[in-house]
Amino acid sequence: MRTTVRLLLTLFVVGLLGLGGCSLVQDRAEDVVEHAIEEAVEGLDLTDGLPEGYPAEAVPVVDGDVRGASRTTDEGTEHVAVVSADDAGSAATDLLEGAGLEERHAVSSQSGRLVEYTGDGVHVTLIASGTRVVYVVRPG
Repeated sequence: MRTTVRLLLTLFVVGLLGLGGCSLVQDRAEDVVEHAIEEAVEGLDLTDGLPEGYPAEAVPVVDGDVRGASRTTDEGTEHVAVVSADDAGSAATDLLEGAGLEERHAVSSQSGRLVEYTGDGVHVTLIASGTRVVYVVRPG
C-alpha cells in the first residue's frame, strides 16, 4: 500500500503539472483520489465503527458514519477507517496534526487530498474526497 500511495501521489503531481491550466485537471484529481480510496478498502469487509485495535488516541477521526477493518501485512497490522463526511479533509488534517503527527507528503486539490503522516509509532495515509475520509494506519 505504501508504494502504491507514493506512486499515486507522484502521478497526481505529474498529471497536474502536465495539465496545468487545463479543465481536465479537476477530473484527473478526482480520479486519483477515488482510485486511492478504492485501493485502500479493496478486499476488506468493512464493519460499523473503528476496527478493533485502531489507535484512536494517536489517530483521531472526523465525525461521521465510521466503518472499518484490519488486515495483516508484512509490516504488521494495518487498520483502515472510512468516514462518510462531506468536505472534511481540512478537519481531518487538523485533527492529525493536533494529535502530534507530522506531515511527510501531501497533495491537495479541490477534489481532495492525499497526505502521509508519521509519529507516535504509526504511519498514516489520509485520503480525503468530497464525501469520504479514509485513514490507513500501520506501524511506524
